[in-house]
Amino acid sequence: MIKTYKVKLLPNNKQQTKLFECASVARWAYNFALATQQESYKTCIAYKNFFEGRANFPKFKSKKKSKLSFYQDTISTGQKYKNINKTSKVKKLEKRQKRLQKRLSKKYELNKIEMNGGEIRYRKTNNIKKLEFLVLKMRRRLKNIRHNYIHQITASLVKAKPEYVVMENLNTCGMLKNKRLSKSIQEQLFYEFKRQMEYKCALNDIKFILTDTFYPSSKTCSRCGALKNNLSLSERTFICDECGHEIDRDLNASINLKNYGKSIA
Repeated sequence: MIKTYKVKLLPNNKQQTKLFECASVARWAYNFALATQQESYKTCIAYKNFFEGRANFPKFKSKKKSKLSFYQDTISTGQKYKNINKTSKVKKLEKRQKRLQKRLSKKYELNKIEMNGGEIRYRKTNNIKKLEFLVLKMRRRLKNIRHNYIHQITASLVKAKPEYVVMENLNTCGMLKNKRLSKSIQEQLFYEFKRQMEYKCALNDIKFILTDTFYPSSKTCSRCGALKNNLSLSERTFICDECGHEIDRDLNASINLKNYGKSIA
């Protein structure tokens, strides 16, 4: 995932004056458009909202009261977000959770009762109840840490105000069949990340685009468009067989997703 940075400008007095003059163009353009739309007010959104009771009668914007603002561009640095599950804090909590689960399992074994018919039952003591509460508390804490981190990432992405956001509709059910990666995939909370991005984009009027499940973003060359079918998961660098283009696998996929969104948006 590529991180973006906002750039703050510190203009001098002459530059500020020039910028304010450019910003005033937006007010002039609005007033000019409103004057034009008054001739055909039936098609004007401002008049439509007025007639439908959603807004007041449209008026020209004042130079004194209008807010001067600028749109900014974003610069890609190629920096990626860290994996929260590999931090020392999360690892310590996971180890503590495992220890509690082992203690709980031993307590259940010690309080195992065999009935007359051979049926085995477990007697739940107060100590077992306390351990169960601690295990649930630890699970909830880990869940909250991961959800909070996802909220921070999605908020920073939406604050960049992109024109559109493209995400892959991953086949997580198929990915979970890999025993080596299933735990790591579950901890990433892909569905929660997609859910947060989707509703935050909707709140900020950003177009959210979801690709097809089997869209070959990683296997397609971002330069020539050639498809590389024999790309294994262990290959982290994409090397095109056709044009010889060499690029990071994730960066190549992100460029393809950007081009996919551009073709739709």
